[in-house]
Amino acid sequence: MTSARLLVFTDMDGTLLDHDDYSWQAAKPALQQLAELNIPVICNTSKTFAEVKQLHQQIGLSAPFIVENGSAIYPADAKDAEQTLHTIGASRQQILVELASLREQGHEFSGFNDWSNQQIIQNTGLSSEEAELSSQRQYSEPLLYSGNEVTKAEFIRQLEQKNYLALQGGRFLSVQGQCDKGKALLELKNQYQTLWQTPVITIALGDSQNDCAMLEAADVSVWIKSHKAFPTIQKKQQVFYSDLCGPAGWNETMAHILLQHSNEQLKPVTTS
Repeated sequence: MTSARLLVFTDMDGTLLDHDDYSWQAAKPALQQLAELNIPVICNTSKTFAEVKQLHQQIGLSAPFIVENGSAIYPADAKDAEQTLHTIGASRQQILVELASLREQGHEFSGFNDWSNQQIIQNTGLSSEEAELSSQRQYSEPLLYSGNEVTKAEFIRQLEQKNYLALQGGRFLSVQGQCDKGKALLELKNQYQTLWQTPVITIALGDSQNDCAMLEAADVSVWIKSHKAFPTIQKKQQVFYSDLCGPAGWNETMAHILLQHSNEQLKPVTTS
């Protein structure tokens, strides 16, 4: 075995969780193998603290986790949303003020802050309990933009001028501070290298545009097949593409990568 240790960073919706029913069961064999090898699995997701805490318990994960597209990093044992390890993003309240200004300028959109719990259910496919957890946002506002592509591009440009980002996920355009999943990945990679005093190889798995920064930053990058075309990244080395969708693709590619690691074919390729 190579002396480097592995860290796995994973998107959730459409990647570890099935796009339609949010099940993770198809990835269970690979998750069990990772647990047996003592390899941390770190959620790096647009989901909220409340959502990830519940998923941690259901899946049996015990690593730190990253929420709301890289906005904040939490320790595994955090009891509430105030107990961050590291905060990178802007507050949701600041974001909502800026969005109100853009709405006054004629931009048409609706987001979680506008919707009842029932509307969140209709727009996400979540259960009532899951929708309640998803609404507990600290650092981002997912929304559906109603205008055309030209006005949407202008909307994004105006947000960027004010030091915000709008990242397109599987369903929603997520408005947040100047942070991304890649910055959060590198922050945790550095912390683990200090803790372990050994080289760390990062593996990142994602399926949509808001995962690009995470896959660019990772040593090993995995695109999970979805109903859309694979996004494009600049990175060319150690980039894999699953044949299967969602958690089945997660399981398939992780088994291949762990075999490569056991044969010492994985090497760190990024600097941090």
